[in-house]
Amino acid sequence: MKHFSSFSIFLIATSINVAFSLLSDAAYHGPFPKVPKDMGTIQLGAFIFDNAELLDITGPMEIFGAPFNNLDIKINFIGTSLKPVKTAQSVLLTPKYTLSNAPKMDLFFIPGGPGIIPVMNSTKIMRQVTKRVKESTWTMTVCVGSAVLAKTDLMDGYNMTTNKMDFEWVVKNSEDAKVNWIKRARWVQDGKYVTSSGVSAGMDAALYILSEFTSLANAQNVSNFIEYSWHKDANDDPFADLYPYTRS
Repeated sequence: MKHFSSFSIFLIATSINVAFSLLSDAAYHGPFPKVPKDMGTIQLGAFIFDNAELLDITGPMEIFGAPFNNLDIKINFIGTSLKPVKTAQSVLLTPKYTLSNAPKMDLFFIPGGPGIIPVMNSTKIMRQVTKRVKESTWTMTVCVGSAVLAKTDLMDGYNMTTNKMDFEWVVKNSEDAKVNWIKRARWVQDGKYVTSSGVSAGMDAALYILSEFTSLANAQNVSNFIEYSWHKDANDDPFADLYPYTRS
């Protein structure tokens, strides 16, 4: 009888969940790309802006930046300028690069928060964000950061999710993108893209990405260290029912 490792079982279960959840929806664009053997240090570019949601940023960065996570990665904050930005919680974060002068980022990260509205309304910023997403090997969003990703016009036919409280607003403001929005999902992986639900869901998505980059056991060790109860099942979304989606 063939024996499976816990990591293999996790991958099989995740694949089955994805397959069933997407069976009658949009096409699935394949598994999350593995880390190329010759990549070296992964450059993570976290896009930060005024009125971004603090935990959207710091939760995943805690996971990606953990010194014992077996991941060779460097975190870079990227702004629209080099001026410090003030999050929605009035915490100042200082960019190292701008969208225009940053080197190529392997993992491009977009948080949410009320500050996405001026980002989405700026043709210049959206053009720069689109370039960063195109050249990335992986892209991750948290919360309503998915609305920014949808507005890049790169997501036609892709499966995505977002904050459940703001689900209807995001869908309404992304109608031109022809995205397949998944309501019941803690996070959604479709090809190189991982989009997560609201705020703390970004930590679940980051742990999923870490498990893909390294191993399930390694991601679980990080989860244990930060004493976080990781939702390993992407369909385990207890908040979807709190905010019924009424649009047809």
